Amino acid sequence: MGHILREFKSDDASGVKELILGILTREYPFDRSVYADSDLDKIRETYGGPKDAFFVVDEDGGIAGTVGVKMETDDDALLRRLFVNVKRRRRGYGSALIEKAVEFCRTKGYKKMIFRCTDRMSDAMKLCAKKGFKETDKLLVGGFNIHKLELEIK
Repeated sequence: MGHILREFKSDDASGVKELILGILTREYPFDRSVYADSDLDKIRETYGGPKDAFFVVDEDGGIAGTVGVKMETDDDALLRRLFVNVKRRRRGYGSALIEKAVEFCRTKGYKKMIFRCTDRMSDAMKLCAKKGFKETDKLLVGGFNIHKLELEIK
């Protein structure tokens, strides 16, 4: 099996949406209300700004992982849509996606990357912590804790 980490292409849209909504439905059914999915119908538009990006792990023509970078402020970027197919986990895809996002942020002059997640996203939280993110805030919303993790871009 071969894989490549690359920028999103328009013909990835259905595979990206299927992967993300499938994971949200199976793994985080109670958290869905916290995360809007409207960006999944317009990935190119949502992540098409000059300081935005969307990357995928393409494994033999199928989408095995995703990550988005969205401008929050001139200095801060949001890390969004970090998902890896459950059957493709523990292969380094999540780490590679974060590293690609950080590299992109560095080239765009961002000083900080922010990731928000719920308590149930413990694997993503652990991976982000391993990559240097620090928890800076926790907020109770709709019965769930939303954690804010930040990474200083150097």
